[in-house]
Amino acid sequence: MLVSKQPDLILGLLPVEDINRTLNLELDAGLVVFSRAAQRHAAARHPSEYPVLQPHVAAILAAPLYLGDDFRNLGKIELIGTAHGLTGFVLVAITVERDEQGHYHVASLYPVSRGKIESRKAKGFLRLVQKK
Repeated sequence: MLVSKQPDLILGLLPVEDINRTLNLELDAGLVVFSRAAQRHAAARHPSEYPVLQPHVAAILAAPLYLGDDFRNLGKIELIGTAHGLTGFVLVAITVERDEQGHYHVASLYPVSRGKIESRKAKGFLRLVQKK
């Protein structure tokens, strides 16, 4: 997959109400952008998984199952979900600071195992999304 030719992707609005409620944050509304540079990074780090996962990023952002912050990656939170046609879970890391245009950014994207999810839940780093 030639990621270098890909444009920046506008993925939709970040579900800030669910995030704020679940993680006790105060994020403002904003679009999520998956920049060309971040796409290249994800493709380089996960070359076999990236082409399968990338088409599902917007769906995972729109309706994550879990939200988390392990406090090791300052300025980022994790949205974890599944998507139609995928087996397993996908982690999408998002910046919590908006850029000058008011956009949030995808920092990373990769598959995550059920075991890792359970471990992060047990440590308190990951929470089931609290819907209204």
